[in-house]
Amino acid sequence: MNNSLRTTCFFMVLLLCLAGSHLALADYLGGVTFDKVSPSYLPHGERVNISIDYKVDVAEGAIIFARPFTMGFPTPGYSASGGDIVTPGTGTVGQYFLFTSGEKAVTHVRVFMTSLDQSVTYLELFVPVHYICAPHGLFNIQMDHGQYNRLPYGMDLNINFDYAADTAGNVRISARPYTDGTLTPGYHASGSISLPSSGSYSQNFDFTQDTDVTDIRYRIYEDDFSTLLYEFFIPYDIHWREVGLYDFSFDWPDYEFMHNSQNLTATFTVEHSESEDRYTWAQCYTDGFYSPGGVYQGSQPFPSGPQTMTRFCRVNTGEQDVDGIRFAYGIPTEVMMEFIVPVHYHYAPHAVQNHVFSPQSPAIMTNGEHLNMTFDYVTDQADGVRIFARPAYDGTLIYGMNSAGSPIHGYPSGSGYFWVSYLEGERLASSVYFHMTNPDQSELLFDQFVHGWWAWGSSGYITPAQDALPSVAAVLGVAYPNPFNPMTTIPLQLSKDTHVQLNVYNVRGMLVDSLQDGDLAAGQHFFTFKGENQPSGVYFYRMKTSAGVVSKPMALVK
Repeated sequence: MNNSLRTTCFFMVLLLCLAGSHLALADYLGGVTFDKVSPSYLPHGERVNISIDYKVDVAEGAIIFARPFTMGFPTPGYSASGGDIVTPGTGTVGQYFLFTSGEKAVTHVRVFMTSLDQSVTYLELFVPVHYICAPHGLFNIQMDHGQYNRLPYGMDLNINFDYAADTAGNVRISARPYTDGTLTPGYHASGSISLPSSGSYSQNFDFTQDTDVTDIRYRIYEDDFSTLLYEFFIPYDIHWREVGLYDFSFDWPDYEFMHNSQNLTATFTVEHSESEDRYTWAQCYTDGFYSPGGVYQGSQPFPSGPQTMTRFCRVNTGEQDVDGIRFAYGIPTEVMMEFIVPVHYHYAPHAVQNHVFSPQSPAIMTNGEHLNMTFDYVTDQADGVRIFARPAYDGTLIYGMNSAGSPIHGYPSGSGYFWVSYLEGERLASSVYFHMTNPDQSELLFDQFVHGWWAWGSSGYITPAQDALPSVAAVLGVAYPNPFNPMTTIPLQLSKDTHVQLNVYNVRGMLVDSLQDGDLAAGQHFFTFKGENQPSGVYFYRMKTSAGVVSKPMALVK
């Protein structure tokens, strides 16, 4: 298995972790979630609500905070909830922040725990987000059909959202299809009525010919269309065809590890208007071809009109990655429409599945605190198996841990438990490496990297938040989205005018794209890398300034 790619091809969470000198005063912060998806374009006054799990041992309790950061430094001008005072034990707290002026780009949220007098920071972590906060905003966007769908001619893509604009008069709002940077021709769209300055609204559009849409452009205008108040684009991969095949879902979560006996079942709607019956299939694909060892369910004829269908496929033998599900429509002698939906499954004669971690990722723990994990397994090993787990970073195992042992887990399936911890030093894990052996551990039967971000540490110092940018020339941010298809945004922050080179390289070190080579003014800058002509894989974006060279990974998944 390509473990490095498998680890990288998940949503990458950058975790910067430091712990105070008071070992075991606070056990963990983790399971951080937000009520606004990334990216979100938020108006002034709109809260970002944050949920945080915790465990505290110190007798006097502690205080938990969450604060917005931009490129490693506190985002200026925010308002936020006060810290939550927590007593010893476990629980969940809620925090929020918002902005009331200016335009801000929030790239991370700092979640941290302090002593009651706030003189000592016990634990802190930084979770990446992508929020643009401005006088105008459009957020909580919901589509009634998902990405990769093939909608039949004339079927609307309906878009519902909330909005707010900083204007005394009414506004008008539009959502329009774009394809590779250009307004998509031939669309039919809803108009925009005169709206109050805040509320909820919807837009829709459709096509009556074959069309491929890559992005949706959102605009807020003054009521008479004389002034464009706000504009942004969100990537959205959706298509129109004479035959519709849409609203598909799978009965296993993406990035799961599957046993050869387990079907992957797709549920979807297919719609045609022909007088003759038609057929449809769902098949496992790897690198653009049928997955070796794959089998799939045959199709039964179905008449015209919308029909809800289920079809399964699987890799019946051997070990194989499945990176796409091919949907095909036609008659037994002719395929009339086909396309591939990207997925990430791994089939093998053995599998470890349904992993549950406590604390949930992302999390930071004091030394000695356990990362507990439960899982299910399926195996072809008749005399049973042992299953172990070890933290890893970027595909490399992290040593020095304490951990549970493994009993012999019986054939053919069941559930298991494991724990790991570190007693000293600082450790940062980007995944947990599970491996399955035969009972005497003489044979490795199966291994996998399960993505997540966990940290342990008691460094003996804390880093105070800085109120202003330091003297370094530039800070390279986290690309968003990551993984991506086909575009991602790369942010950087300059503390002074300087010359910047920003290039993208493949894993062989070959230059793929040059995004910037020249002087840039101090402040925030955003660059777009388009990977539509590049193969799936890991890429590195590298920034060179007078302060040095910084490189970070990103993954293109098609």
